[in-house]
Amino acid sequence: MAPTTYNLQGQGGIQVFTHLPDGTKVTLTDGSAGNVTANPHDGGFIMVKFTEHPDKSRVGAEELVFFNQVVTAVGEDDSGAHDI
Repeated sequence: MAPTTYNLQGQGGIQVFTHLPDGTKVTLTDGSAGNVTANPHDGGFIMVKFTEHPDKSRVGAEELVFFNQVVTAVGEDDSGAHDI
């Protein structure tokens, strides 16, 4: 499967964020990165398990992450890059 880069910019960005699947890799504004472990599909937040974090003690921890903290989102999907 080819990696999918989810477009979180513009008016449609919140809809895309709402539907991010578990396992999607995200990078955040503070330089941390992790995988989506839960998405309540409300468009406000997702649960992320950190794989990288400026504070090394946070690696492996899970935290609620809000929409405006996510810079990029990449997942595995054979349909290629898309908006929703």
